[in-house]
Amino acid sequence: MTETPNGWSDSGYEHRRVWNALVTLGKGTATGVTAGLATFVYVKQGLMAADVDPVVLLVITALCGAYAHLLSNTLRESIRVGMTGFFAGVVAFVGVWISPLWVLHYSPTVRDVLLPSLLGSALVGAMFLYAAAYFSGYLTAVVVDAYT
Repeated sequence: MTETPNGWSDSGYEHRRVWNALVTLGKGTATGVTAGLATFVYVKQGLMAADVDPVVLLVITALCGAYAHLLSNTLRESIRVGMTGFFAGVVAFVGVWISPLWVLHYSPTVRDVLLPSLLGSALVGAMFLYAAAYFSGYLTAVVVDAYT
């Protein structure tokens, strides 16, 4: 335990930094995974069990982007949560898109042939559709919050 010149311990600062990092990671991961899965279901509308308008799923993605800002106390934390959420959503979106290669019984040769094609289409879908929906909600919340 280190002590500062005034005799107080500064170990609380390290614990607070770790706690803030974990809170940021938790908020970002929760919003990002939800947004990534909503976008995946929007893209694969044939897999939906209920008869729901697909635009609702894009609204959920935009709301997740807005919540990434609204759940944060400062703009610095908002940017961290928003970027963590974006990258967590991309990982969730791409992971769900290519997961059938390992869930279903494919031979390693078939996996090697199909993986580049699936990965390319997943990344294109993530970059255009997911990024547009997520950041539209996030940036709208930032602008509205700046003017209020």
